[in-house]
Amino acid sequence: MNILKCLLIVLALLCPNLLVAQDSLVHPKQKIKIVLLGTYHFANPGADKFNVRVDDYSTPKRQQQIQELNNALARFAPKKIFTESNSSFQAQADSLFQLYKAGKWDIPAKVVSERFQIGLKLAKQLNNDHIYCADAEGKWLAPEVEKYADSMQIEYVKQMEKYFEQYTQWFNNYISNHTVKQNLAYLNRPEELLNHNHYIYNYVFARVGAGKNYIGAELVGEWYKRNVKIYANILQNITPADKRVLVIFGAGHMHILKQLFKDNPDFEVVEVNKYLDK
Repeated sequence: MNILKCLLIVLALLCPNLLVAQDSLVHPKQKIKIVLLGTYHFANPGADKFNVRVDDYSTPKRQQQIQELNNALARFAPKKIFTESNSSFQAQADSLFQLYKAGKWDIPAKVVSERFQIGLKLAKQLNNDHIYCADAEGKWLAPEVEKYADSMQIEYVKQMEKYFEQYTQWFNNYISNHTVKQNLAYLNRPEELLNHNHYIYNYVFARVGAGKNYIGAELVGEWYKRNVKIYANILQNITPADKRVLVIFGAGHMHILKQLFKDNPDFEVVEVNKYLDK
């Protein structure tokens, strides 16, 4: 008897539930179509390294544009919509959604977060049963990375910061002169998600530190870990019977989340611009 067979027998004796769990995975008959919509924050909390400046999205002009966006997304007809709210708020969010769907509560005029303006509104428009919260907490080590980079006089970190400050100013001007749908169509181009979001982690931060202090790699690892938790939260609320799913998160999450779902054989990632570019 070889070593592998011995190990399997030991596992079966010590952890019988492990093998049962592996056999209990049920794959859908057809791949679940998933659209991932990367956004800038309509009500920016200033929590990002480089923050987009937005105008008042409660105005009639912007509200009409948001409805145009939701109508475009409605053509995908997702039966489950996941938003960037912490999963610990699931019960409260769904309770609020049920009141909203029944016409017993309305979104206050000044609440312009995309979680409400896209997530809740679209879920109601499609007569979905629930709204889903998928966000997870994570460590953000940027201050430690910047402190280390300053102490080691790492010039490319300063160059990156200067470049992204200039890019953010340019993008602020762009979004002020385009519709919400046009803004998100631009933001969700694959090259945009890579070059102006994932790039900062994969190319810049990962290079900061080595030897006894991998602080840049630790930051990237924490960012990946948070996104894998988000991915896990989504998976836990999907069944083989689901056909179409929409995920609405900040654009910085999109490259990693897309890769995770592309690598999952149960899913077919559909580009959101199939609906936004029309």
